Amino acid sequence: MLIRSASGLRGVVEDDFNSEIIDQYIASFILTQKITHCVIGRDGRQSGKEISQWVIDSLTKYGVNVDNCDLATTPTMQLMTEKKQYDGGIVITASHNPAEYNGLKFLQKDGTFLSADQCNTLFASVDNQDTLNEAEVTGKVSVYNSANEEHIAKVFSAKCIQPDTIRSKKFKVVIDAVNGGGSTILPQLCEALECHVTTMNCNGNGNFTRIPEPLAPNLKDLEKKVLEVGADIGFATDPDGDRLSIVSNEGKAIGEEYTLVLAFKNFINYQKSMIVTNLSTSKMIDDISSGSIRTKIGEAHVVEKMKELNISIGGEGNGGVILKEVHLGRDSLVAAAIVLTLLSATNQSINEIIAEIPKYVFVKDKITLNDSKDVDFDNLATIFDCDEINKDDGIKFIWSRKWIHIRKSNTEPIIRIFAEAKTEKEANNLIQTLKDYLK
Repeated sequence: MLIRSASGLRGVVEDDFNSEIIDQYIASFILTQKITHCVIGRDGRQSGKEISQWVIDSLTKYGVNVDNCDLATTPTMQLMTEKKQYDGGIVITASHNPAEYNGLKFLQKDGTFLSADQCNTLFASVDNQDTLNEAEVTGKVSVYNSANEEHIAKVFSAKCIQPDTIRSKKFKVVIDAVNGGGSTILPQLCEALECHVTTMNCNGNGNFTRIPEPLAPNLKDLEKKVLEVGADIGFATDPDGDRLSIVSNEGKAIGEEYTLVLAFKNFINYQKSMIVTNLSTSKMIDDISSGSIRTKIGEAHVVEKMKELNISIGGEGNGGVILKEVHLGRDSLVAAAIVLTLLSATNQSINEIIAEIPKYVFVKDKITLNDSKDVDFDNLATIFDCDEINKDDGIKFIWSRKWIHIRKSNTEPIIRIFAEAKTEKEANNLIQTLKDYLK
C-alpha cells in the first residue's frame, strides 16, 4: 500500500510502483506546481536507478527539462532546488524505510517540501487521474555534477560553523552512510575539514548492511570501528542523508536525540535564539534554551513555523538539524559541521560535553496497525493524571520532568510511542500503562 504524507510518497517497490504509477504522480506534480525545469537525485537504493529513469522519462515526455544529480542526499537536492532556474525538485528515496521500499519526495521552488495544502492538491490530482498531453518538444536531460561541492561550500559559509578552527584540530572521524546518498558527500565534507576520515558503508550501492535508521542499537559496527581507530567521533546517517547520529570517542552511540541538542548548544554561542522543534523531541533542548516552540512531527511543520516566526534554527530529535542560513531542511552535513565546530571550540570530547547536559532516558516503541486495529486518541485523555495534554499531533501527556507521546506514523502503518523521563523505569512504566490500556 502506498503511503502518502507531507514527506511525499513511499511504498514497497515490487508491490506499489511501476512506470504508470510514477507517470501519474509526475503528471500531477507538473500540473499542480507548474514545472518546466526540474532537478532530481536519488538515495542509493538498488531500485533507485530504475525509478529515476521512470521519473526522467515522464518529465521529459511532458516537455520538462531535467538536471540529474544522480546519487545525492535529500538536503543537497533541497539546496539545488532553490536555484532560480528550477520550478521544483524530486528526490527518489524512502528515507529510513527498509531496502524493499522506495519513494518520491516532492520539493517546491524554494527547496522545501510541499505544504499540507500542496500535498492535498497533488494527491487529489492523482486520484482524479488528471492527464497531460505529451509535449511536441521533448525535455532535455543534463547531468548535474557539482551539487556536492556547492552544498559543502554553503555549509562552510554559515556563521556558526568555523572550518579553519576545525581544520586545526585534525579530528579522527568514522563515517557510516549505510551505502546511501551520503556515501560520497559526508566523507568529502570531513576531508575538506582536514579530518582523518575512516569510512564504512560508503559505496553508495544501497546495500543496507545495517538497519537503515541510525538509531543507537543499529550502530554496533560503527561503535567498534570508532574504538578500533581511536576516533574522536563517529557519524551515521540514514539513506537519504538528512539525519545524523553520533558515536562518542568512547565508542558509544549516544542516541540521535543529542544531535540537535549539540547543534543548538554550538549555535547559541554565535546567535541567541529560540528553537523550533517537534512534540517528540527531548526535553534536553528546553534545558539549554530560552524556550522551544513545538510543532507536529515532520520537517514540513518545523520549517513552516521557522518561516512564520523568522527563527534561524530548528530540527527534530531524530537527528535532523535545520539551519536557515544554509537552507530550510534537515541536513546531516550541517549537523556534522556544527558538532565539529563545538568540539573544536570547547576543546572537549563528546563525552565531556554531554556530561554537562541534564540527562533523560528516551524510549521509543510502536504498535503495528492492521485493518481491524485503530486507536481513538480522544478516548486516551483520561489515562494519565498529568500537568498538561497536547492534542496537536496524536496526544501527548506532559509532566515537569517526563512525558509520553502517541501518534500515527506518517510513513509506516504503525502507532509510534515516545516516552522520556529521568529514569528508564519511569519511561517504561508510562509506555506499559498505555499499552495495558489499549489491550
